[in-house]
Order: sequence, then C-alpha cells, then structure tokens
Amino acid sequence: MRVTSPIGDLPFEVEAVRIEGRELVVDGRLGAWQSRIHVEAADVPMLARALRLPLAAVAAAGLAAVLVGRRG
Repeated sequence: MRVTSPIGDLPFEVEAVRIEGRELVVDGRLGAWQSRIHVEAADVPMLARALRLPLAAVAAAGLAAVLVGRRG
C-alpha cells in the first residue's frame, strides 16, 4: 500500500491485523515509522459511503458473470 502525504509518497506495510476490544487494529510501518490504524464502529458509516460505488461495481460484475455463465 502507499500513503500520499505532504512529505511525499510512503509505503505502508501491514504487519498485523487484530481485534482489540471493539476496534479493528492494523499495525504496520509507514515508511520508517511504526504505525497503528484503529477502526471503530463509529467509522463504519464513513467507510461504507467511501466503498459504496466500488462495491456496487464489483456486485454488478459478479451478477453479470453469473448470468453469462447460466446462458452458456
């Protein structure tokens, strides 16, 4: 993964993913820095809005593949 920031593009390398209490925690490295991302339940609506169109496109492509497969 890559993070674009005012100081430039930095690689983000995921080292671990776990559930900590009620949060999804992603540990990794952002360039030279140890980093941690916390995703909590309050973040889900924001993520759902951001993923709405990409997920809809994947669902439409999957449905089209199933329909084409049934015809053949």
